[in-house]
Amino acid sequence: MSLPYHHAVDLSEEPWSEPLPGHPRSEELVEVWQNTYADIAPAGPLQIGGYADEEAVFTDPVADAVSTVVKAVEVGRWDGPVSDDVSDWVLLADWQAGMDVQGWESATVHWVIQREDLAARRFDRAFTKVFWNP
Repeated sequence: MSLPYHHAVDLSEEPWSEPLPGHPRSEELVEVWQNTYADIAPAGPLQIGGYADEEAVFTDPVADAVSTVVKAVEVGRWDGPVSDDVSDWVLLADWQAGMDVQGWESATVHWVIQREDLAARRFDRAFTKVFWNP
């Protein structure tokens, strides 16, 4: 079980962010989840599905990855059709490298995939993005 740690979406103009669509009490949900998740779903280095862990307080790592893959398509570094609608994508896996990868301590790898690719088991269409806070 997991819930989103993030509670806002970025906007291109003021007020610069707003609560998650459909979740007007998302900040409260995030606070409750942060206070209880360790007793319900202890964190581990690898998570399959669900919502991304740790750094995702103010942003959604899936939305960040979708933005990156859309740009990769525009410059010819990724093939095939991709949706720029975040709701068409899901987190496939989340791995916290921790101290396991020298030089990338504190890095987290997020694998995202379009829902239709997941349903068709086209795992070669998964996209990987690394979050690193050195």
